[in-house]
Amino acid sequence: MAMRGSYNCGQIWTLEKIAEDCMQSTKLFRLRRMNEPLGDYLAEFPSAQSAADYVIDSLPSLFSYPTNQILLAEIVSNPAFYTAFRYLAAPPISVDDLETVLCRSVSATAMRTDLRFAEEVVDLIRQTIDPKRFPWLSTKTAATSQELHVAKVATAVAATIQRVQTKRRGDEKKDLEGSVVRLLDALKFTRIPTPRTPILSTEDLPRPGEYMTSATLGNDNGDCVIGLYDRRRLVVECKSSNSEINSRKRLNKEVVKDARNWDSQFGAQILTAVALRGVFKPNYVYEAQETPIMIFWAHRLEDLEIFIESTKS
Repeated sequence: MAMRGSYNCGQIWTLEKIAEDCMQSTKLFRLRRMNEPLGDYLAEFPSAQSAADYVIDSLPSLFSYPTNQILLAEIVSNPAFYTAFRYLAAPPISVDDLETVLCRSVSATAMRTDLRFAEEVVDLIRQTIDPKRFPWLSTKTAATSQELHVAKVATAVAATIQRVQTKRRGDEKKDLEGSVVRLLDALKFTRIPTPRTPILSTEDLPRPGEYMTSATLGNDNGDCVIGLYDRRRLVVECKSSNSEINSRKRLNKEVVKDARNWDSQFGAQILTAVALRGVFKPNYVYEAQETPIMIFWAHRLEDLEIFIESTKS
């Protein structure tokens, strides 16, 4: 293993070695993307198309006065309809952004019972609706059949692309988490139940030879918490990235923040590591080690096995 030095928590990789691993990880990411069929997109599109058709056909009723609260509640309660509704805007509005702007949660119950709030929701979409997809609204004329068709297809395409991209990111992370779990199972570690409440004491963490998944330590979530043989615990965060820019958020912000919080709350008993899959910028990975954070790669998880085994002595 190429190392620049060592902490008591494992190897510190040189920038040159990290660059090699980033190149290999990116190569594998590209292969996965090129080998992916259109299956995911084609599978998601019909649902998005039906939802876009329904919501756009409902625009005259949605934008009428007084607000049709029953119709709005129906749209909000249906995930596909609600996505199409939010994707009327340019750019589309996420659930979080919508609720941040409105200063409260959007629900079917709220739409049915609070006329003023329902009006605020509709007014926000009316003000932000895409003028390129819905040109007839600005001219206050009736939409032609061609305009309706274009608007429906464009809305369905935008919603489908977002859904597929979200699913891809989730699949990348899920596959990586599965690889870590399979490694621990092969090492004969015992999986124990994850507490439903945040873990505030090291007494509630896995013992040597045990592990748990999706645990909340203090205020932050850890993908896999491993009880090392020397009685320390290793928290492994699984991070996937599809670009170097995105990698900074995934690694240098999210994982670094968690590592510092765990060190503050639990001290030297908790070590933080990250398993990486996808596209990462070498300098970001190198800098993350200074926290310190241990770096492992999906394409070479045997490094994680070597470290775990090293804690026996």
